Amino acid sequence: MMNLNITILTFFMLFSCQEQPKATFGDCTFYDLKRPSAVWEMPETLNEISGIEILKNQKVICHNDEDGNLIVYDLNNKIIEKTIPFAKEGDYEDVAIKDSTAFVLRSDGTIFEVQHYLNAPKTLEHKTFLTEKDNAEGLFYEPEKNRLLVACKENSEEKTRKNKRFVYEFLLDENALNPNPILTILQNDINSKSKFSPSGIAIHPISKNIYILSSVGKMLAEYSSEGKLQKIYSLNYVQFMQPEGISFDVNGDLYISNEAKKNRANILKFNYIQ
Repeated sequence: MMNLNITILTFFMLFSCQEQPKATFGDCTFYDLKRPSAVWEMPETLNEISGIEILKNQKVICHNDEDGNLIVYDLNNKIIEKTIPFAKEGDYEDVAIKDSTAFVLRSDGTIFEVQHYLNAPKTLEHKTFLTEKDNAEGLFYEPEKNRLLVACKENSEEKTRKNKRFVYEFLLDENALNPNPILTILQNDINSKSKFSPSGIAIHPISKNIYILSSVGKMLAEYSSEGKLQKIYSLNYVQFMQPEGISFDVNGDLYISNEAKKNRANILKFNYIQ
């Protein structure tokens, strides 16, 4: 009996130690990522467009990577409708909206709260434990939990937490960043030569799945609301010059912004396929 128990135990140990299969790349069920339904070329002032958030009436709020200005762009009329100074120049990466308040993420993890951003903007600054070594790039407001999701492109603790990237939550009721990540990206789970390095994040309004964009390697990852990796989507290098921003409208249509390279910066729209 003892020999039988040892054999069974050995079997389970060997099975549990086997490398788990990596996530595979595949076609996206709900979006045709090879065929955008609309393309908007941005003016030169938005060559370094970074984060975006879709507003009502086909308008988008966005910003340049280095300018301390928020810009409201009218997609229907293809014009800049409003420019809103909120801070001095800096490395700003993403924007999120809660009612009349805009939140802007700087790469060192500092979050700028721009109250009444459309009319009489007032800016508050929230420091976090993140540093430039974390290179925070993705920001999204989740109304159900009244929190901001902060996705980091790098990991300042790479020596002790190797090959991992983290998504944190900034709790708006406390104005504090929770030190415990709500989602961990394991590089070993992603079958790619390029390291998955988040550049944008958004939650799908219908499925509630979390979509994370990586400009490095041109990838889009889909996670469940519990943080389990569902699938990886490969993005065309020509079409997605440098994908930096991601947003959904209320219908589930997907928008991705690209910084200028050989061509002008743009915003691509992909219709939600139900």
